[in-house]
Amino acid sequence: MLIEKDFSVFDCDAHVNEPHTIWSDYVEPEYKDIVQAAFWKDEDFAYLNGRTPVASGTRADLVGRITYNPATIAGPGMGDKRLLRRLQQMRLTEAQADYLDHKGAWDGAARVPDMDLMGIDQVLVIPTKIINHFVYVENVNGAYGLARAYNNWVADYCKPSPGRLFGAGILPLQYMAYAVKEIRRMKDMGFPVALMRPIDAKNLYPNRIYQGASDSYRNRGLTMDSVFRTLEETGVVCGMHTLPHTSVTGSMETKATMDTPCQLLHRVTEKDGVRVDQQTMGFIWEGSAWLIQVLLSGFFDIYPNIKMAIFETNAAWVLQVLESCDRAFKLYRNERRVPAKRLPSEAFRDQCVIGFEADETPVFRLWEQFQDIAIWASDAYHHDGAPAWDALHLMAKHKVPREAMVKLMGGNARRMYGIEPKLFVRHEREIQRPDWFPKKDAAFEQWWKQEAHPKKQAAARGG
Repeated sequence: MLIEKDFSVFDCDAHVNEPHTIWSDYVEPEYKDIVQAAFWKDEDFAYLNGRTPVASGTRADLVGRITYNPATIAGPGMGDKRLLRRLQQMRLTEAQADYLDHKGAWDGAARVPDMDLMGIDQVLVIPTKIINHFVYVENVNGAYGLARAYNNWVADYCKPSPGRLFGAGILPLQYMAYAVKEIRRMKDMGFPVALMRPIDAKNLYPNRIYQGASDSYRNRGLTMDSVFRTLEETGVVCGMHTLPHTSVTGSMETKATMDTPCQLLHRVTEKDGVRVDQQTMGFIWEGSAWLIQVLLSGFFDIYPNIKMAIFETNAAWVLQVLESCDRAFKLYRNERRVPAKRLPSEAFRDQCVIGFEADETPVFRLWEQFQDIAIWASDAYHHDGAPAWDALHLMAKHKVPREAMVKLMGGNARRMYGIEPKLFVRHEREIQRPDWFPKKDAAFEQWWKQEAHPKKQAAARGG
């Protein structure tokens, strides 16, 4: 049954799929050569540090596997994972694959009608392949040139609808002076969020607040402390966005040490055996490792005015982490090197929010605990993205009160970002599909029974 709403929904974490025009049109002339050697992307392929092929976000990454692009598939009406499975099994024509390649992933004007169908009034857009690979760029000037190019591009992306589209910028943490300069520029450009990855790329995990990068980076006395204090001063939110580590797509070059807890999933499987999909736990491990160490280190008392949003980790785990950190905080208070005035749970509730997605039923069942700390994310246009309507349907099923819905679906995010609510979409609408598009009819349900339980179905047939 189609539903309606009377409040504004803010999507705290949706994605763009970076077009090659960022490199061809937005890299400034003085940085062109050095960016090309640092991290370059054309229409099909991308290279890191001039030597390592990495995933580009194009269909060229998918040769021999699937014919739609999972980075751009989950637009309006695409929240049903069964539907994606069905499309994955189809032999699509170029025209059909193009239909599934949502243009709003790189065109801000094209995103707005998709938002109307998805029940999204306002959105924060976050990069995809850049946020994944950017931390591994070695050349500091190349990192700065690319950060400027991306941030300028996403500012233009948001211009078609400035009250609805908001950009999250990237930081060239390879050189702290550049990062500080870029935060100030983001503030002037109206960006609500500056992004980081909570990983140990280039031997600089973000908690090392007084340690500069290696000597080759020549940070001239500036450290992560300068970055965090600039975020405090400007009010730009620190956005910690997790991602899976995967050597298959070249998100980092082979090395002996681990940069992220995600890599543990690689190390506990047979080299030639079945691997566990690291997306099952990698995002959560990366986010929880970061959160635990900042909660127990006194980080939020060192930076009492910093605001932090944790993206792409799901949210259900955070209640247990907060409880465990509170217990450890009390037990080991005499061993603490940095004085802390608040329990970790209190610091988190004062300064943090965490993203959740449309199918996270634990958040809806425990809405009282989450109503002031959680912010909804569509994760569009990635393959696991879903419209706001999906979350609202599940909230209604679990009897989440309207006041809590308003907070979870936008109020908390806008409070964190300092954005006024605007309501553009009230009614869920039917989406007209071409004839070739899978129909969720009796035949579809029968196919899914077979797909979901192949052994059971084979046994029923005597196979």
